[in-house]
Amino acid sequence: MIESVPTGRGIQGYSYTSVTLKKIATVIPAKLQRQNYFFWKLLFEQIFSRYKLMGIINGSEPCPAQFLTDKEGNDLTDQINPAFEIWHDKDQAMLTWMRSTCSEHVLPFTAGLASSRELWLNLEKRFQVVGVSSEYRRNLAAAALATTDICDAHPDLLASGDLRLVPQVFQKYGKWQAFAGPVVTLKVFEDNTLVIELLSTKGEGRVLVVDGGGSMRRAVTGGMLARSAEIMGWAGIVINGCVRDVDEINECEIGLRALATCPVRPIKNDSGSGQKHVPVSIGGVLIQEGEWLYADGDGILVSSSELSI
Repeated sequence: MIESVPTGRGIQGYSYTSVTLKKIATVIPAKLQRQNYFFWKLLFEQIFSRYKLMGIINGSEPCPAQFLTDKEGNDLTDQINPAFEIWHDKDQAMLTWMRSTCSEHVLPFTAGLASSRELWLNLEKRFQVVGVSSEYRRNLAAAALATTDICDAHPDLLASGDLRLVPQVFQKYGKWQAFAGPVVTLKVFEDNTLVIELLSTKGEGRVLVVDGGGSMRRAVTGGMLARSAEIMGWAGIVINGCVRDVDEINECEIGLRALATCPVRPIKNDSGSGQKHVPVSIGGVLIQEGEWLYADGDGILVSSSELSI
């Protein structure tokens, strides 16, 4: 996965004690900031679930008593409870993992927090963003106009160039065949830092159009980002580039178009190389921020404004 925990012999089946800070950095290479909190949270939830540590974070596995007790229930202060030591080691490892991924702007918020759950709840309180419901996502998909109906109803716009057909070079992914919404543009090349930033924010029914330079060498979106887009209410994603984790993407309630799949992960740059909200060219078709995109099984259309039929 681009954004998820490595599977197979790299991590799966090993104890949490095998996880080093270097390994955490490969799974979560972008430092935590306010704008990418939601995605950061999804990644750590996957890590904690993989190692059966979620109980410590969600409070269902509280800290055991520090000392063993005698038959009367009195603490034996000279005998440490082995269960406490195991729990404490896990908790402190989790705390270290999370702190190691915090940016310099977030680190001050971690001061004085002694447990992983304290840190988790503190960050959640400061940065939490509420996702949308499944009903909201279904309504987004249902509201998409058919591209054939649009073309039949607006031949004048096709002739004037206010309605443009995007070349039929894209593969279809995600649960939703049809999607539509106002466009948010992004220009990157083999670096998905800005993709993470945008898909961690509220989508409000918009469509992210990513000009990835047509690169077939690296994917710029994967299963975790599609999941983030789904939860945050994005209607769809169109990528002039590659994706990976297609089985996971196809389980997400979102529409996604990309040139192809590629198993190679993107590069990461903390400064986020690329440009947001700029005109992009996809297959020779110019697409501007704020225009409307309509996609279904018959193709992709871009309109200068929202259309009706």
